[in-house]
Amino acid sequence: MPLRTAMKLHMLFVMSFAWAYHETPKYQHRDPITSEMLLCDQCPPGTAVEHHCTSNKPTICSPCPEKRFAEQWHWGDSCQHCTSVCKERQLVQRECNSTHDRICECIAGYHLVVEFCVPHTACPPGSGVSVLGTPDSDTVCEKCPQGFFSSVDSAMEPCQPHRECSQLGLKTLRHGTATQDALCESELTFDCSHQLAECNNDITLCEEVIFQFMASPPLASVPVERLLESLPGRKVEWKSVERLKKNCSPHQQALHLLRLWREKNKDQDKLYTIIQGVSHCERKVSRCTSLRNVTLGDLLELVNSLPGEKVSEEAVKALALYCPSHRYIAQLLHLWKSQNGGQDLVKALSHSLRKLRSRGAPRPLLRYLKRVIRIISTSSVHRVYEKMIANMLQDSSCFKSKPYND
Repeated sequence: MPLRTAMKLHMLFVMSFAWAYHETPKYQHRDPITSEMLLCDQCPPGTAVEHHCTSNKPTICSPCPEKRFAEQWHWGDSCQHCTSVCKERQLVQRECNSTHDRICECIAGYHLVVEFCVPHTACPPGSGVSVLGTPDSDTVCEKCPQGFFSSVDSAMEPCQPHRECSQLGLKTLRHGTATQDALCESELTFDCSHQLAECNNDITLCEEVIFQFMASPPLASVPVERLLESLPGRKVEWKSVERLKKNCSPHQQALHLLRLWREKNKDQDKLYTIIQGVSHCERKVSRCTSLRNVTLGDLLELVNSLPGEKVSEEAVKALALYCPSHRYIAQLLHLWKSQNGGQDLVKALSHSLRKLRSRGAPRPLLRYLKRVIRIISTSSVHRVYEKMIANMLQDSSCFKSKPYND
């Protein structure tokens, strides 16, 4: 028996069963032979009238052909045509069948207005999403209430509660507003989105160079969660890692996580040698960071001599405004490193030194750069870090808890 014939017989059986147990809607029809007005059964969804009833025969219904449908009981002799295609920015939510038309809906991030799919409204800073948009309805925004904030334009993010610095045992440096979170004392280094709101007090060029290998293969692809689990000794709190993930680039996350780990384990004998190497390098660099009488012109000259992405003139002027002169150079190099995470600072300074020398830059500035290059390039502690962390990430046993705190 052909498949189509079998399907028709199955549908007729289903309709007969339905008619036996449900009250069937009727329609009036005049018999063309006897002129008698008859009350005929309507055809159920998915079918159409093939023959009207007579005085001794019931209505005969036939299934809707392919690409046609009938949603309701009716007495028509044909089914409706299916919608052929969905409109722009729409996807098929359900294909057409004998009882339903094709259903289209807007793609993710859009909703239907009249006959067009338009983007969901993004709630502005100071407001958050209270009801997410759907394919049929727009986002509903609400102003952030007291104690909550939103700092981004978003059609997805609700208002977030302000951080409670006191509950974390920290001092509040800046109270939260409707558009920004509270800032706690130990989180200045986590705010990777702003660099010159104030002068950084903890510039550590050695760390930035020593941890540079975190930006190179094969470690660049390692998630910060895996690095966190792999580091020995006392673990960094997960809340701190969440703040890093929210505010910092992947390279910055690795740098700040290693800094937090070093601070948390500085008193551990088994890790002291590694940590001491970084501290020793930093002490050396700090002794030659007190270069005084540096002018704004000197800073701009240094910026132009460095390769890679340039620190903006606006940022250099802000640096000169917020920082004491003896810290200008370290701050400037820190900004350059923040914008050029994948570049080698020693090579960049060597390139800069050659350019500045050819331009007749002040000798104190040239001597300073030479000392920084020498100190960082002769420090071998970065190789210790690289070997230690690379081995941990390759050894699955390192992901288990270790009794370093015993």
